[in-house]
Amino acid sequence: MFDDEEEDNGFFLLVLGVLAAVLLIVTVVARAGGDLPAATVTGDDVSEETGGTHGDSDDDEDTATTEAPTTTQAGATTEAPTTTQAPARAAVTLWDALGESGEAQQFMTIGGALGLRADLEALEDADGNAVSRTLFAPSNEALAKLSPAELGAIASDEAGANALVGYHFLEGVVTAEDLIALDGQTVATRTGLPLAISVVDGDVYLNGTSKVTSVDVGADNGTVHIIDTLLTPPTVNEVIGLENIEFEVSSAVITAAGQDELQKAVAFFAEQEGVNAVIEGHTDTDGSEEGNLTLSQSRAEAVLGYLVDNGIDAGRLQAIGFGESEPVLVDGVEDKEASRRIEFNAR
Repeated sequence: MFDDEEEDNGFFLLVLGVLAAVLLIVTVVARAGGDLPAATVTGDDVSEETGGTHGDSDDDEDTATTEAPTTTQAGATTEAPTTTQAPARAAVTLWDALGESGEAQQFMTIGGALGLRADLEALEDADGNAVSRTLFAPSNEALAKLSPAELGAIASDEAGANALVGYHFLEGVVTAEDLIALDGQTVATRTGLPLAISVVDGDVYLNGTSKVTSVDVGADNGTVHIIDTLLTPPTVNEVIGLENIEFEVSSAVITAAGQDELQKAVAFFAEQEGVNAVIEGHTDTDGSEEGNLTLSQSRAEAVLGYLVDNGIDAGRLQAIGFGESEPVLVDGVEDKEASRRIEFNAR
């Protein structure tokens, strides 16, 4: 009987021992668990991070903290970055283009004396419309060809000089490419008189004599081409093929044939409303110088009156008699019939 109790007690003690051992192991493991590394997986990599605290320690160095993201208070505004605008580009005018060409300083000097600078610097006309012109500017070498007497004559006749300069302008921009396309044609200049354009071996010529040497010097109000010879405007007589106007002998009375011929001039001035002209009266050298001067003035005024009677504004015309001062010579001998003439020169 006691043997059975002892056997049961022994078994019971064995079980208690096993339980105590298990409890001891669990306790040890639990206490050590805080120091065990924990695995963190990012993608395919595995790293170990030491976490937790040692026992009940409040050591700040072992405590990781994460700051909360800051927020912008309501009502706060952020100023947009300021930008600096580039300064507006100054306009480049035809006057500027002349200077930039480096080839037309003499023309600028003459033009400046005639008040041409303001015209070349204008970007708009009197009505506020954009200005666009083409200028054929004589080079320094071109003006050097003129004698002092020729330059003096230009300077002394302001209206004539302005008409001469005006003959070097076209309305609108005509580029070098456009000039080549105009081969064999004539175009109207600002004075209304025609300008012939031709192309020879790739070079552009004006009226067959003036070569275009530099092209397309651009400006905001047009373009400049440099030419090697000053252009000479044709007379209205040449443009319209006007024959000599007949007068009664030693008189300012226009014959019927003379009136018929003057209808060509009436038609021209009616069509070319922008063309003004000086009507020049000339005589031969027969008679007195004073008498011829008076006769030439009377004849020029008679022609002016005829044009006005036929609808041409008198303000566009001026009559001047030159008498016998400009005879027509052929091989040094006066052609008296040719000397007795009426000429229209555009102004």
